[in-house]
Amino acid sequence: MNCTEKDVQLLQLAYYFISDCQYQFISLREAQDEIWLGNPKHPEYPVIRLSQTRLSTVFFDKTRILKIHQSIRNLFRRNCDLLDIHISDEAVQDQEEQIDLVTISPQTVSDPQLTAVFPGLDHAVQPIQDPQQEYNKITQKLAELQRQRAQSPQAKSPLAPPKATMILMGICLVIYLLSVVFSWMFRELGGSGEVSVSVAILLGGYYKAFVVGAHEYWRWLTSAFVHVDLWHLLMNMMALYNMGMLCEKLMGVRNYLIILFGSILFGSAFVFLGSGNVVAMGISGGLYGLLAAFLVYGIQTRILFQPQLRTQFLLILISLMPGVSLAAHFGGFVGGLLISVVLTRNDSWAQLRKNTMVALCVAVAFLGLKTVQPQARELDTIYPGTDRMVVEMLKDLHLDFYGDHLSKKMVETYVGSSL
Repeated sequence: MNCTEKDVQLLQLAYYFISDCQYQFISLREAQDEIWLGNPKHPEYPVIRLSQTRLSTVFFDKTRILKIHQSIRNLFRRNCDLLDIHISDEAVQDQEEQIDLVTISPQTVSDPQLTAVFPGLDHAVQPIQDPQQEYNKITQKLAELQRQRAQSPQAKSPLAPPKATMILMGICLVIYLLSVVFSWMFRELGGSGEVSVSVAILLGGYYKAFVVGAHEYWRWLTSAFVHVDLWHLLMNMMALYNMGMLCEKLMGVRNYLIILFGSILFGSAFVFLGSGNVVAMGISGGLYGLLAAFLVYGIQTRILFQPQLRTQFLLILISLMPGVSLAAHFGGFVGGLLISVVLTRNDSWAQLRKNTMVALCVAVAFLGLKTVQPQARELDTIYPGTDRMVVEMLKDLHLDFYGDHLSKKMVETYVGSSL
């Protein structure tokens, strides 16, 4: 391979950013005569392009360059300009929109202020006497640097356990263990199925009678963490872990939790409006919201086309099991879809984001109005035996005040019911 002086200087510059500034190579199949580097934690320039071409090529190649930059900054969840450094001694006459053009040579850096951001940048590129010999040296140094990083503790576990997801899974596990204990404690109150249903309600499961009669709308959220069947718990936790591993890393904890909880509420609202006096539990509505969010993110950044991510993405589908609420799944998917589009940062999606925000507000208003209408609050069936069992459990747990409150509210509700 015949190497030029600029080939070596390009690698010298890359070595400086990787070794001194904690950047990493970004592999691009279509990149030629250029190197892309990324450091999502850098406050000013998380994305850098290094090139040995003349500045004039940027004008003709701007669309491609900005498309790549857009994809990377979406992945990093950062809104930033691209730092485009060229191995050249040309003077920078005009800057391009969204691109900070800089030239560098062994003698000069066209923007001296950049050395304040990257100390030592002015010495990163050195004159080359023997290009082939220097090329071999710099490639060996880069290979050694990459090897050291690959052996570091951080590199050995690139996908750290998703902390927020692990906490959510811990809550679900604790509630399941409580359900096992309570089912054993109250086993003499009735059959195993009746006791399990009553325990689920006791622990925060969705029960329309209590939502309507006692205004316990908090059950729309808490029901997601209630599982009284071991198989149901295992399937949902497996799906939650796989989606959490992806979504926490790609979307950030804040957006991940907003989408998850928003989807759970949407799913519960759909159950409230589309089902009768049922008991519902499980986090599958939130899982389908994450499914929709990952679809949106995958389309936006095109990472969905990576086989490894597609495999993890498909694992969420195992939560579609017989006996679980399809209304919660559909509602969660709709909620996750709307919320995730609103949370995107893709500039080309600005109009879509505005339209989706309007759609989200309309959907929330519509669901809210439908929820307070008398026909939506009617109970198709009542289960006084279940109510009495829950109240008895509460009194056995010395929560008489709550049990008396529920008894009073349900009597008032049933007296006014047409049933």
